[in-house]
Amino acid sequence: MILFYKELELNKELETNRFSPTSDDTYYDYDGDGVPNSVELFIGKNPAKPDVLGIKLTVAVGWDADEDYLKKLIKGFQRASQVVYDYTDGYAMITEISIKNNVTPGSKNWSKYMIRIRPESNTILLTHHGFWYWKWVRNLSEKEDGYIELFKKFGNETPDQYYRGIAHELGHFVFGVGDEYSAPFSWDHDKNGTLEGFCYWDLASVLQNEYNISGFEWMHTVMGRNWKGEELSTKGHPDLKNDYDWFYKELVEYDEKVRNVTNNTYGLIDVIKMHSGPNLKSLQKLMPTHWQTTYLIDWTSRNMTSGWEVVFALLSAGHTLGHEWVYNIDAKLYLDLNFDGVADYELPEGYVPSVGPYTGVGYYLRVDWG
Repeated sequence: MILFYKELELNKELETNRFSPTSDDTYYDYDGDGVPNSVELFIGKNPAKPDVLGIKLTVAVGWDADEDYLKKLIKGFQRASQVVYDYTDGYAMITEISIKNNVTPGSKNWSKYMIRIRPESNTILLTHHGFWYWKWVRNLSEKEDGYIELFKKFGNETPDQYYRGIAHELGHFVFGVGDEYSAPFSWDHDKNGTLEGFCYWDLASVLQNEYNISGFEWMHTVMGRNWKGEELSTKGHPDLKNDYDWFYKELVEYDEKVRNVTNNTYGLIDVIKMHSGPNLKSLQKLMPTHWQTTYLIDWTSRNMTSGWEVVFALLSAGHTLGHEWVYNIDAKLYLDLNFDGVADYELPEGYVPSVGPYTGVGYYLRVDWG
């Protein structure tokens, strides 16, 4: 067992803590939230109160990786933990990973791991079944169909995007949040006869190359531009780049730009249809995949929800979240997002995600390397 806990003195911290645990139980988890007492003290949490989700992952490496690669992999998960801690405003982190080296892809053993790293190269990381982490948590002794698929070369050559990519995939796998760089349909953006998933960067390319219209952007969130964004989406903030109101207004704006260029002959929906896309009925159908995804929040079907609304429903005690064959999940955490000393039962109106906190939580990652 390799422990990557930051070496700090605990005595002073323990003396000032309201429940004063002894030095023998500082690495236990009093509140059962998955984060050891000592780590909660280091990051300013209350070890007696379930106020941070500790994510525990199993990882299979699909070849005999050398020590250097494994160390880089661990560093990647440490950094990914920091991004998760940031985009949940300090209410979730990766506390433990168990890495098994040299597992044959496709084997029976391969199917026992939440995260599977293939030996091939690929520039895309994949989550097969969002929100499936909770099925693993409920039944760790058996394989589950949902997992995250990573790739060797991508992680070795672009480490910054790799760890941000892991954090993005955990947004799917743990929290059930959908992509915000695409809409849920296919089209042939380059007219080569092959249908591909609709992504906003391809739309920006078509607008630029065919209509000389530049500047189209998409969501600046961890689920939209994960190489730049570190926050979950909210709604109700027209002036913010990660807001759905802002994005819909941009769709209306660029629909008008297309109409101006084509002498009011057609707009964005027609551009998509001309590229073998569907005949959409409204610009709402161009909104991000996450926005159009249906969730069960407190057993009520809902869509048009922001990333933070979904995460709040999962984390906050007394609410349940369901998504894609995984139902009625409640992490039962104490959340006080407006810092008024009272647990938030509802997401505070007009909530704006905070930047950070920057605590270096990756240093506290427990690693089982075998």
